[in-house]
Amino acid sequence: MVSIRSEGVGDLTAATRRTESGPALLPLRWRAYRAPRWWFEVTVLVVLDLVYEQLRNLVPTHQQEAINRGWRLLEFTQDLNLDIELTLNQFLVRHEWLAQIANYDYSFLHLPVTGGTLIWLFWRHRRVYKTARTVLVFTTILGLIGFWIVPMAPPRLLPGAGFVDTVVYFKTFGSWGTPTVADNSNLYAAMPSLHCAWALWVGLCVFFVARNRVVRTIAVLYPIWTVFVVMATANHFVFDAVAGWACIAISTAAVWALFGHNPWHPAMTKEELTLTRDPKDHRQAKLVD
Repeated sequence: MVSIRSEGVGDLTAATRRTESGPALLPLRWRAYRAPRWWFEVTVLVVLDLVYEQLRNLVPTHQQEAINRGWRLLEFTQDLNLDIELTLNQFLVRHEWLAQIANYDYSFLHLPVTGGTLIWLFWRHRRVYKTARTVLVFTTILGLIGFWIVPMAPPRLLPGAGFVDTVVYFKTFGSWGTPTVADNSNLYAAMPSLHCAWALWVGLCVFFVARNRVVRTIAVLYPIWTVFVVMATANHFVFDAVAGWACIAISTAAVWALFGHNPWHPAMTKEELTLTRDPKDHRQAKLVD
């Protein structure tokens, strides 16, 4: 049997077990830790990616409806004095070096970072992997549902609103402005922002699991930087980011309810869960004796 320490999650004392195990909706045999099998995990992720790519692009665009909804969201943020997207966009246009970093980040970085975090958890922290991966899967499904139900134009596609599509303006390679990419993507899948959702997921994984303070600090800053990127490049409104983070919150709560513990805490084996007792149980046992 692989020890907990060898999987990089430290030792689980009896006291730690009590704080990390609570009421759960899933039966014990389903939530107890079993070493994940790489072929199964690869299959799950490949299927999820295929569904994401296909369903995202098959979402009914309803172009005018999506544009009208984008205008309504812009007006709503203006009424609340939260319309910071245009200010950030204009700032980015004035700083090409930063715009290029943000453009390539938006176009290429989010998938490798998310995938790399999954691989890191699978390779080094397998007792955390299953529940953390489930949060990501639930979040992505919620995002796809949002794309389907609420097609919305991003700020850059609102005619006359003053936004500059920075990836087009600075001719970023492989961006949404590239004809082959634009022709094969749903341009109105802005609500919620899965860029922001996945970035927050990465941040939570690294913050809860990593031990190095510098790495954990970067983990906190990464979701914040991503929110800046998606707004400054005129790809999302602030409420798209909020909706993406809400998807993470809902998914985290769902996984916590199913498994009975924080998704980023190490899972326990069936034997360890069976041995877990609440202090009240011990007191009652003594009274019976």
